[in-house]
Amino acid sequence: MSNTEAHTEADDSLARNEILTDNEIIRTVIAEDDDGDDVTPVNPVKISHSEAVVALNTSLQWAEEQNFEAHENMLLRRLRDRAFE
Repeated sequence: MSNTEAHTEADDSLARNEILTDNEIIRTVIAEDDDGDDVTPVNPVKISHSEAVVALNTSLQWAEEQNFEAHENMLLRRLRDRAFE
């Protein structure tokens, strides 16, 4: 593509697109964010302490079977112990 063709293409592109100021861009983005009708609110599921302990015990057993490093297993143990509290 020659320089002339590139400039012509750029000019055509600018002619097709609206040029906005910084404030207009910000207002446009904020307006688009306010259209969040397609967002479904998430209702988090409450997990009991006993369910957490069971999950962490399973994770710890799996980690030990996979020969994870000691500090990684200790982290899972600490998390499990906190779930007991």
